[in-house]
Amino acid sequence: MSAISPAVQAPNFLDTLTSARQGLDRGVRSFAEVAQAVASDGVQGRVEARHVTDALAARNDVAASARVYQAADQMLGTLLDLRA
Repeated sequence: MSAISPAVQAPNFLDTLTSARQGLDRGVRSFAEVAQAVASDGVQGRVEARHVTDALAARNDVAASARVYQAADQMLGTLLDLRA
């Protein structure tokens, strides 16, 4: 069994973290847009079902990205433990 050098795996790991960060940013931005829409539409007494579904989609984006970060953190910890 041949070992893959850490230099080869590092870009993939960094790409994973970058993608997770972008997902978090996108989800938070989407949720802020939904909150703004609810605030403006709520004043007029009409909060639409799409606001609820958009908020749930934003929540799921953030939750999924957070799980990716958590998995990457655990993987990094394991790699550091193996190198020590």
